[in-house]
Amino acid sequence: MLLFLLAQLEVFLVTLMFSLNSVPIFALLLSLCIGLFGQIKNIPQQTVIQTSVSKEELSTVYTSLGAIGTGTFGVGSLIMGMVADLLGIRMVFVISGLLLAIVCIVVYNNKQLLVSNVIEQ
Repeated sequence: MLLFLLAQLEVFLVTLMFSLNSVPIFALLLSLCIGLFGQIKNIPQQTVIQTSVSKEELSTVYTSLGAIGTGTFGVGSLIMGMVADLLGIRMVFVISGLLLAIVCIVVYNNKQLLVSNVIEQ
């Protein structure tokens, strides 16, 4: 769980740094870091899902998560497109970084739920 929290925190920080950057090569390096830390975050996240749900329900859970993710992506793209038109692309990345910080706080405050689900299995 610590790995998940650290990776989530890094994604937040790197996204915020990306929003304030104007050097192309540094932006490329930050993009690499976002991808790397995002993948590191996904490993424990997938482990928690797989160990918290029975094998019979796992396909339903992943299907539901996929549907929610697809819908959220569409709505989020629409909203962030409007924000980019109104406030500029930098503000989109600042907002994204702040939303990632909120996710990090929510996970940290509820980490005992995730850990207990894994231990109970």
